[in-house]
Amino acid sequence: MEKSFEVCLIEDDMIQVFLTKKYLEKTGRVGKIIDFHNGKVAYEALKERSDNGEPLPDIIFLDLNMPVWDGWDFYEAFLELPDSGSVVTYILTSSMDVSDKKKAEGFGLKDRYLSKPLGYGTLNSLFQ
Repeated sequence: MEKSFEVCLIEDDMIQVFLTKKYLEKTGRVGKIIDFHNGKVAYEALKERSDNGEPLPDIIFLDLNMPVWDGWDFYEAFLELPDSGSVVTYILTSSMDVSDKKKAEGFGLKDRYLSKPLGYGTLNSLFQ
C-alpha cells in the first residue's frame, strides 16, 4: 500500500489554492491537505503542533509573495522548529526574481523550486 501524505499549502491566491488542492487529491497519494493564506498564520499553526508533540506535515508547498509574512519569513522561522528537517518543502512561486532562486539554492531548495501555475503532471511526478 502506498503512503498517504499530509500536505501543507501556504498560498494567498485562492485560485491557486483551489487548483493545487484538486491536483493533489487527483494524485491519490494525499490523505490530508491543510492550507494557510500567509506565512505567519502557517508558522503559528505548525509551531503549535510541534509544541504539542504532534507531527508536522510531510510536504509543504510554499508561495514566496504573500502578505504579512512572505515565504522566506515563514521558512526561516520554520527551520527553527524541531523536526522541521523531516518536512519536504517545495517553493511554489510565480517570482522571476533571480535573488529568490539564489536564496532557494542557499537553503538547499534549488531542485524544489517550482513555477506557478503548477499542473497535475508536475505534482503527480513528485509523488512517484
